[in-house]
Amino acid sequence: MHASTIRQFARRLCLASGLALSACFLAGTAGASDDQVKLTAAMVEKFIAARAELTVLATDLTRKYGDRSDTPGDDPVASLPAFQDIADAKTRTDAILSKYDFKDLDALDIVTNSVMLAYQADVPDNNGAADSGQNDPEADKAKARAEIEADQSLTPEKKKEALQQLDEQFASLQALTPLPGNAEVVKPFLDKLKPIAEAN
Repeated sequence: MHASTIRQFARRLCLASGLALSACFLAGTAGASDDQVKLTAAMVEKFIAARAELTVLATDLTRKYGDRSDTPGDDPVASLPAFQDIADAKTRTDAILSKYDFKDLDALDIVTNSVMLAYQADVPDNNGAADSGQNDPEADKAKARAEIEADQSLTPEKKKEALQQLDEQFASLQALTPLPGNAEVVKPFLDKLKPIAEAN
């Protein structure tokens, strides 16, 4: 399959994939396929504030009880679920979550996923262009499909393989697309969110 045929898809997919992994810092099972929520500025502010306090807590718990992260040197917040079998750790974690109106770590995961996916939509790529989230993925897919089908240099087998890859990439991209309006809500917070996204 020609790289130029789905370059835009691939660029958006790679950027989204990397940042969606950042959205998984609280639970190893969380990911881009998790539910998203419609964000408000207040939710993003609470997320940032909670994240700051949870980072301090995770660092303290690591000092007290040892490193429980999957990989030493990882973002310490990623290890919080591993401390929840310790009463003191659970109580302190729950207090921070409650302070910022998060029911539990799972609820925070959903907001994290929503914020990080919205963040990636506003982050410039290596060429300085932001993926504004305003692209029409269906139109992009249709255009790429038409280019593949019109490509006379592809054998029927290669054409079928290229179309299958396009469908797979489109499905992955759909899972990594923020809810409408979320990118706009997150835009004023990009500077504060950058260190969180880069923590992993």
